[in-house]
Amino acid sequence: MNNMIPSPSAARQTWLALLVGIVLSVTAVQAQTASGILAGRVRDGSGNPLASARVAVVNTNLQAVTERDGDYYLGTVPAGNYTVRVSYLGLPARDELVVVTAGERTTLNVRLGVADSDEVVQLEAMSIEGQRAGQARALNLQRASENLKEIVAADAIGRFPDQNTAEAMQRLSGVALERDQGEGRFISIRGMSADLNNTQINGVNVPSSERNTRKVNLDTIPSEQLDSIELTKALTPDMDGDAIGGSVNLKTKTAFSQEGRILNFSAEGQYNRFRDKWGHKYATTMGGRFADERWGLLVAVSDQVRYFSSLDNEYADGWETKNGFSVPMADLDIREYHVRRIRRGGSFSLDYRPSADDELFLRGSYNHFSDFEHRFRMRFRSRTANLTPSSDTAGTVTGRPVQTDLKDRTEDTNIWVLSTGGQHQRGSLRIDWLAARSYADLKDPYRFEPVFQSGNTSFAYDVSNESRPVITGAWANLPLTNFRMNALRLRHANHSDEESTFALNLRGERDWGQNPGYWKVGIKFRQREKNVDTDDNRFTDATGGAFTLANVYRPSTFNAASNPFLTVDPVAMNAYFRSNPGSFNRNATTSAIGSLQEDYVSNEDVWAGYAMGSVTMDRFTLLGGVRVESTSFKTNGWEIRGTVNPVFTRRNSSRSYASVLPSVHGVYKISDKAQWRASYAKSISRPNFADSAFRVSISDTNDYSQGNPQLKPYSADNIDASIEFYPGKSLGVISFGAFAKRIDDFIFSQTILGGAPNGVNNLTTPLNGKTAKINGLEVTYQQQFAFLPAPFDGLGFFSNLTFTNGRADLGDARPGERMPFAGQSKRIANLALSYEKHGFLLRASLNFRSAYLNDIGGAPDEDVYVDRHQQIDVTTSYKITSRVSVFAEFLNMNNRPYRAYYGESGGTQKHETYKWAANTGIKLNF
Repeated sequence: MNNMIPSPSAARQTWLALLVGIVLSVTAVQAQTASGILAGRVRDGSGNPLASARVAVVNTNLQAVTERDGDYYLGTVPAGNYTVRVSYLGLPARDELVVVTAGERTTLNVRLGVADSDEVVQLEAMSIEGQRAGQARALNLQRASENLKEIVAADAIGRFPDQNTAEAMQRLSGVALERDQGEGRFISIRGMSADLNNTQINGVNVPSSERNTRKVNLDTIPSEQLDSIELTKALTPDMDGDAIGGSVNLKTKTAFSQEGRILNFSAEGQYNRFRDKWGHKYATTMGGRFADERWGLLVAVSDQVRYFSSLDNEYADGWETKNGFSVPMADLDIREYHVRRIRRGGSFSLDYRPSADDELFLRGSYNHFSDFEHRFRMRFRSRTANLTPSSDTAGTVTGRPVQTDLKDRTEDTNIWVLSTGGQHQRGSLRIDWLAARSYADLKDPYRFEPVFQSGNTSFAYDVSNESRPVITGAWANLPLTNFRMNALRLRHANHSDEESTFALNLRGERDWGQNPGYWKVGIKFRQREKNVDTDDNRFTDATGGAFTLANVYRPSTFNAASNPFLTVDPVAMNAYFRSNPGSFNRNATTSAIGSLQEDYVSNEDVWAGYAMGSVTMDRFTLLGGVRVESTSFKTNGWEIRGTVNPVFTRRNSSRSYASVLPSVHGVYKISDKAQWRASYAKSISRPNFADSAFRVSISDTNDYSQGNPQLKPYSADNIDASIEFYPGKSLGVISFGAFAKRIDDFIFSQTILGGAPNGVNNLTTPLNGKTAKINGLEVTYQQQFAFLPAPFDGLGFFSNLTFTNGRADLGDARPGERMPFAGQSKRIANLALSYEKHGFLLRASLNFRSAYLNDIGGAPDEDVYVDRHQQIDVTTSYKITSRVSVFAEFLNMNNRPYRAYYGESGGTQKHETYKWAANTGIKLNF
């Protein structure tokens, strides 16, 4: 199929010709029709715009859905007298009489939740505020969508004690977190790795700051600057096709998505029980409209500093059986972490509306994340031959050394997005365009790792308490001078990923026979470059053993696992290194290898075009079309042959391919309260840059480790079906959804015995697997019980449950095996109970994720799984006045640790312990 697709230049010319032809033909037909325009804005009783309100012309199939600024537009309404019904979940519907004149624009502005006297309805059940406002907005957006998507609205962000954007998304069905130090960083959607998601800010693709993956670390982005989070699970042709997991669009606030002047401020203190130290978070949003509401400007900024600590125990190479007992095959690591995280973000939106039919915008966002980490590690060097077990959790090791080392490092992540564009309505034709630049980098300006090692000694271990293993024996009596400097590493690195985007879309309303609908076509060009540059310096001791741990020792009482717990003082170690350069020998060979073996530059250009259409036939809406994406990929990196006298050669490779991505979506409205959906969509995910980069390392024994520039992209067929019911008594939803994915050519890394070019030595490389299949069921129930008698009318219930089942065929690498897809949890669940009344809110929530495969090894006992995770959070707030509220949040109340284990043996690979954290503060709204 790839060879049948036109080249990028031919594809570009084809799509441009198609755009012009459709525009000329459709506008010519529409110019002959005797119709008028019906447009306006829908707001609530307080004047706030209502997004996704449904505007329907009664006794016709004509209907529209309001944009996030509350505006709607119907461009082909036949002349005549009509009743227009406007509905929004959570508010009473409203009917209005209008007269539409041919060739003219009729404006109908509607306020819901307002009596005929234009006074706000006083009944509390008709007032949407607090967490109910966020739920109402999200449910209306989901109900009105032509494809399957879920929403987190700004009013709901912050109603859970979530630290960042990733954690705000964990409450959606099918979404699970990948955590770092207990804090959410990446999201998995329906069991898919975060590499398989597409992430955007205001419709602009966000590059990845990570060196090895396409993952976007959502913990970099503060949630305070967001207007909504939109998760699309079933792609339409006008969306980028590289999103097998799902497509995430983070929409920042604008002056037109709010009403009136905006000035919000919040301040909170953040406490971690393990670290016993307070941090802070401040956030401000300000803006408004001016010049007769033709211009709008909004700015949002936030600043957060958070301190926390953790204890971590790791087992390097799995477990095996000796003398009838399970024993660790290699080293036992005991680690102590102290972390300071700084998260700063800002966004702005400048909007200009010179007329009712034209909109122009300039939007930007900048997000900065600094991670300052001190890792103190004791490594007890073990191997099976030197170990005598006394049980499955205890034993002694003789004739092996003990290490203590320090990792003193700072990582700075920056993500910025700048975009300009516009939307222009010309009768029934809408034109929108976008030009954008996005950039992400991970600067590793300072990574300092000294290692001290003792002579051979002995120790006894007892790991019956996974959170507090105990290491005793002769090693504990060694003098500090016995620990000599073994090695030192000083690394500087910069990983950058930047993308330019240009897009043009045309949409025209038209009747298909007697049924209203629209057509839409567009083209898009994305140009991306990934650059990994590392400066890795390796040093050895030049003092002949005179420099020891005694020179830089730091006593620690934080970790009672080993007695004593020997650590390196980072201040003293840095000072010694800088003041005594003659005490360290730089190894030029290992430094050169370390600096070049990970370096590469890859370029990826994508031309895309699509055509789609939608038609509404009474209660049924059908949308379908096709997207074509043509990809040109180039990469260059290093071939390193040998480790003693290495030879460095610059190499490059390239590949081009194309993908045809059809999709079809149907929505049937059973009633005003119920509807079902079904869809099919083809999608892809391009290989991770590190997997496809040209990087080759050849050992002195001719074993190969390399990237694979000829990898095929993942390719998936996605089927969804669901039914949604919106209870009439109060705000809520009950939905049941099923999905199935068939994924071909999925990618994993593997070692092939005899796979080197000589047919004898081994090859370690990323490969395309055969086929993976995942299917699942998503169940959601949300309800606000406002219909109950007081005081129970303040109760609310929130829940979702996702079941997935999948198996992957690794082909020749693991013949005959059927494995779970990496990142797939069989069960994901959220449960929350809330009470909100008279300005008081109390919410307790549970988030659960079952175990999942994290790393694929060479054999089943080398596969690494992450154990199940369940976390309880509590939040409470009180509105002192209409403008002032105070709040308190408690995270991980059950002190849930992180645990990973080896597949077949079930032995622990990693056990990391945290404690609860708390936030408390004040919010001001003017």
